[in-house]
Amino acid sequence: VSGALGLTTFLAAAGHEFVVTSSKDGPDSVFERELPDADVVISQPFWPAYMSAERFEKAKKLKLCITAGIGSDHVDLQAACNHGVTVAEVTFCNSISVAEHVVMLILNLVRNFVPSHDIAEAGGWHIADCVAKAYDVE
Repeated sequence: VSGALGLTTFLAAAGHEFVVTSSKDGPDSVFERELPDADVVISQPFWPAYMSAERFEKAKKLKLCITAGIGSDHVDLQAACNHGVTVAEVTFCNSISVAEHVVMLILNLVRNFVPSHDIAEAGGWHIADCVAKAYDVE
């Protein structure tokens, strides 16, 4: 778990306990142990804390589930509604970076970057070898 979203110092100064864990699976996980006392669960889309109906039953104090990114498919939304828990996500937070990433990948493929990089790392730099399978984008 990296960064803890920069919240540790802020929440500790306000008198709150902030638990960050990657132990989220199984009955003996840190997540299961801490869930009954949690007011807020902050999860991430690529390795989420799955909030099932059973977990909402255990989380009697829970008021808010936040996805630090987009998507809430790891949250049982009906169970959240049934328990009065607000579910929030940061919609469109990474749309520009995803688009940039796609453009970067396209250029990597079209310009044959990875094989050319490998040739250079291996000590060769015959430009003809590198551009043989590279194309211009027009």
